[in-house]
Amino acid sequence: MSTVVYEWADHEIDSSPRYATGLTELLATRPYRVPSAVWRGYQARVALVRSFQEVALQLFRAALTGETDPAVLHWLINETPESIGVPYHRALEDRHFTLPVFFRTDEVTPGRIIELQCPGSAWGELQVAFEYVARMGGCAGDRSPADQFAAQLTDLLKTTPVVDHQLDNSSAPPGMRYFIEKTRPRVRYWNIDRGIKSADCNFIRSHTFFSIWADKDFISRLARVGRGVTYDLPPYILFDNKASLVLPFWSVTRQSFSDEIRDLFPFTTPLLPSGIELADGSRVTIEEFSRLPQSQRSYYLKYAGASLALNWGSKGVYRLSNLGSDACRDFLRKCLSGYEQGEIWLLQQEEFQEDNIEYLARDGTVHRERLRAKFSGYYGPQGCLGVLAMHRRHFKVHGQEETVLSYVLTDGKDGVTA
Repeated sequence: MSTVVYEWADHEIDSSPRYATGLTELLATRPYRVPSAVWRGYQARVALVRSFQEVALQLFRAALTGETDPAVLHWLINETPESIGVPYHRALEDRHFTLPVFFRTDEVTPGRIIELQCPGSAWGELQVAFEYVARMGGCAGDRSPADQFAAQLTDLLKTTPVVDHQLDNSSAPPGMRYFIEKTRPRVRYWNIDRGIKSADCNFIRSHTFFSIWADKDFISRLARVGRGVTYDLPPYILFDNKASLVLPFWSVTRQSFSDEIRDLFPFTTPLLPSGIELADGSRVTIEEFSRLPQSQRSYYLKYAGASLALNWGSKGVYRLSNLGSDACRDFLRKCLSGYEQGEIWLLQQEEFQEDNIEYLARDGTVHRERLRAKFSGYYGPQGCLGVLAMHRRHFKVHGQEETVLSYVLTDGKDGVTA
């Protein structure tokens, strides 16, 4: 009798997550093809991205010890709450200052990175796009992103991965749940696999530093970093916002970066009380910048700090060339008004690519439109796991319902095609 009861109870618990979200975007009718050189670039430039992360971390640690201009520490700590601000970060040990393990790039064209996120969203959407192309006969012999994730994580940890994936602040939980399932049973998960205890977890995935800190096991896990516990997003604030994107260009930090690293990014500059530094090295006031013709104000204004109210998805992103001079001036002044309290904004030069994309609508009809592109490379310890193309009518290309997804493959040619 007791055996039957527990079979019933186990079934009740295990069958309860009956999700009904489905895919929330659209699918292109074919993979997005790029030349071989472009495809190889995704593997080749991971070393430069890692170099950027390493130098940014060195500057962050130097700022914490007072070895840089105080403005650098103000910029990088920004709106991080005092309870996990400078004193917390100064108390961390060397072993805590690891680099992101898995991360995602957002690129306006392949190789031009506008943002870096650890781990980033849409891992499940990447996997779905792969599976879709595989169903059409593509990707022959290729390992899926989920298979590569499991293999790279196992190689990194030198043991079976036991993961606590904190989904509370994921911007796309359905896709992340799907990706988790695709990595099992090679990867085991707390709260999913039987017999796993919180203390068994050797890899912690989170979509925000604040979730790491709010974790009930944070203190014990932090003590075990480098001794059986690895964080995907490291347990400090630097790589959980956009603040680091200005470092290769800002006059007080640019000397620490090579031109090769700078070439990864469109020109990105901080909005400061002293004004705005332009790509030619000159500095202008907000008023002078706002009086420039709209064609010369081809910048995105982005919130760069730690506040989750703005640092999320496509929130806190504005196109300054859409504003008249007076509106631009007033908006920049408003954004700058919170600078002393840690509210920081950056300006990033606009670059874009548009493609003619054919996609399948929910009603079964096929559409072909010219849409704005975004490319995301998904990376792990051993390199790129896959590339996802997103296309949308709006200048903000993210995971909205009308966004078209394509898995990126090489066409084996030298010319640029889509």
